[in-house]
Amino acid sequence: MPKNDGETVLALGNFDGLHLAHREIIARTRQNALKRDGRSVVFLLDPHPVKVLYPDRSFKLLTTLDEKLDKIRCLGIDYAVVESFTENISAMPPFYFAQNYLTRALRASKVIVGFDYTFGRKGKGTVNHLLKWGDDLGFEVESVSPIMYNNYVVSSSLVRELLIKGEVEQATQILGYFYNRTGRVVHGDGRGKKIGFPTANLEIPEGLLLPGRGVYLSLISRGREKKFALTNIGIKPTFCQDRKTTAEVFILDFQGNIYDEELTIYFLHKIRDEQAFENVSQFTKQVELDIQSARELIKNKYHLLLNQGDGIDCCPMFTKLT
Repeated sequence: MPKNDGETVLALGNFDGLHLAHREIIARTRQNALKRDGRSVVFLLDPHPVKVLYPDRSFKLLTTLDEKLDKIRCLGIDYAVVESFTENISAMPPFYFAQNYLTRALRASKVIVGFDYTFGRKGKGTVNHLLKWGDDLGFEVESVSPIMYNNYVVSSSLVRELLIKGEVEQATQILGYFYNRTGRVVHGDGRGKKIGFPTANLEIPEGLLLPGRGVYLSLISRGREKKFALTNIGIKPTFCQDRKTTAEVFILDFQGNIYDEELTIYFLHKIRDEQAFENVSQFTKQVELDIQSARELIKNKYHLLLNQGDGIDCCPMFTKLT
């Protein structure tokens, strides 16, 4: 922990996805640190506890650790402390965590958490425990009330549920930014090029959540260059038999070789569900309709994004679209 003369205001949580409720916790942490002329700190456990405690469970993350740290940096936090999560740590009594981590190791003068924050063995430690022990151990505690969206409590679980359903626009509202995935362009079977719609097949790291199967209007970032695209998430049922979910991108108004390059896909709007077609002719006609739908959406709603510069890559709320 870096040393300085100011007090430490500490944010606790997993912060997967850095959605609006997480941002409220982080904003209050930063504000309190500024008032105290101190440092703002986020304490993270990695890997995600579910990955360690329930390794057989099908669980996908919204953000990698690096993505999470980058967003935390964008939000103005001074330091992030990452502790390796192990079974030994999961068995730690809640009071031991409060005494040895919050007080001794992190030297917190104030702790800010979500209303439902739990910690320690079997998640038995609660906000009420922190409030009680904080008086004895010398730190204040602030609990952030639920943030609501359409009568639902904003949470990482809600974001996952919306994305799995393909409701990327609603997920955007909860996240405060366009959900995205980054991957390397790898060689596919070349079928798209043969039928007039060359696509880039992205290799997405394992363990990260992709939106539900379907065709999406998306924005792709290639270094500093941005282009609109159609992204298919699915198993390509018309052509493939291996049932593996892939991310395949057709970039609008683009020609060039981008193999082995890294692309980031920002999911803007779901155009349709994935379909199986009887033949290539049916497939190409549908792709033409998809492109037409995409261009209408760009014209009516998303055209300003190409003028947004690098802002879309960071974590503040995206600029107004219309």
